[in-house]
Amino acid sequence: MDFNHIKYGIVLALLSILFGGLLGLSFGCCEDSIKSLLKEKAANVLNEKYDGKQELADKVVKKSWIYIKRAHFHSQTMGIIAVVFSLLVTWLKFPPKLQFGISFLSGFGSLGYGFFWLSAALLAPGLGSTGAAKESVELLAQGSAGPFFIASVALFGFLIYKMFIKKTPT
Repeated sequence: MDFNHIKYGIVLALLSILFGGLLGLSFGCCEDSIKSLLKEKAANVLNEKYDGKQELADKVVKKSWIYIKRAHFHSQTMGIIAVVFSLLVTWLKFPPKLQFGISFLSGFGSLGYGFFWLSAALLAPGLGSTGAAKESVELLAQGSAGPFFIASVALFGFLIYKMFIKKTPT
């Protein structure tokens, strides 16, 4: 197999897997510190963003922790999927431009989407809501989930074409 056309996508996908893995490791060593950071960010704006209501701040902090776990899961899962996409397009000898495109877009998307969830998680306590945090980094979500989805559709479409439409000599 020639990996020349997929090398950049593979690197991005592996970075995504490593990023997700580092988040997972941080849960083991530093979960309390991470949660304390989120609580501190909310405490700094308790009166201004939460009208002094601790229960509202606690709700956002709790949801922010869930977002950090989403960053971990999405980075690792999408990274693995991007590696599989890259190897599949190479093994099936897709045209070089398709190999590059599917590999790069899926690798880029996998890395960016994990960063989107982590960014939203870290911003939410200081902004007063998870909705405001997601909205503030929505371009990151769109700019990473979009390419990943495009790569998925391209792979699916070309795979269907190769399996059911293109006639191969027997």
